[in-house]
Amino acid sequence: MTDLEVSSTEAIADWIETSVLVSDSGHFGRDKLDDLAAREIGASPTKVTMAIDTMAKRASVLGAAYPFAVRDIAVLRRKSRHAGHYAALLYLTPGSVARQTVRASETAEMGELLEEVSEEALANFWGVGGSALSFGYPSKHGRPEAFDQAVVWLAGRIGLDAGRGYRPPRRKDGGVDVVAWRQFTDRRPGFPLALAQCTIQAETFTKTTDIDLRLWASWLAMDSDPLSLLVIPGTVRSAGPDWKQLATVVMVIDRIRLLDLLSRDPEGDRELAWSTETTSALRSVLRGAEL
Repeated sequence: MTDLEVSSTEAIADWIETSVLVSDSGHFGRDKLDDLAAREIGASPTKVTMAIDTMAKRASVLGAAYPFAVRDIAVLRRKSRHAGHYAALLYLTPGSVARQTVRASETAEMGELLEEVSEEALANFWGVGGSALSFGYPSKHGRPEAFDQAVVWLAGRIGLDAGRGYRPPRRKDGGVDVVAWRQFTDRRPGFPLALAQCTIQAETFTKTTDIDLRLWASWLAMDSDPLSLLVIPGTVRSAGPDWKQLATVVMVIDRIRLLDLLSRDPEGDRELAWSTETTSALRSVLRGAEL
């Protein structure tokens, strides 16, 4: 594959992961990987080494949830309960190989998939007994279309009263795609709640202001202030300026944190049709001796 724009260390790590996922053999030796990186994305062996170090850090955080084994001499695909989720998030990442080739057009299906994965992950955000609910419309949960009615519906699902603030009926979701909370057994008010904005857009900082906590405090009768989350399918280097800029205004839930949350669920992974289809499409597009 030519004309791929892959330059940052995180992006090269994603490219390696994609290449391994779609390969027939499921592994690349280091020499083979260096050669492929030079031909496909113009990356030097030094940059490949840095990317492999990044993958090793991902593996150290995620453990068995990470679908790759990282060695000094090779990178291998391995079985993981959440391999399907990881592949979906990898492919949804702005600038990924999938987004540059077989999924070049941003679609509603892609946004809905991120919300679906986020809902699964954020159900574990507050630990055992936690819940999460997608607030987007159309809704598989039966959310009313009109925003004013949707807030009343959401309050009932969470276990709150609706607030007295004016709720514009034509508003879509108030910036909130998924709500996560942890109700206590006594069912009294005053429990932790998080409001999440999920985005597959490349520009993420502008999305940090989509959720206005002041307005939501008037729409839901909450005794405790909610958390504001920004959920993205990509990864952000924690030592870099992007992470510092985002983390000062919102709690970032990136791919690594999503997989961390998913791994807390004792249930096994499930197939995600979109990621399976994307893998097949990538196999027919990417070239190379192992692809």
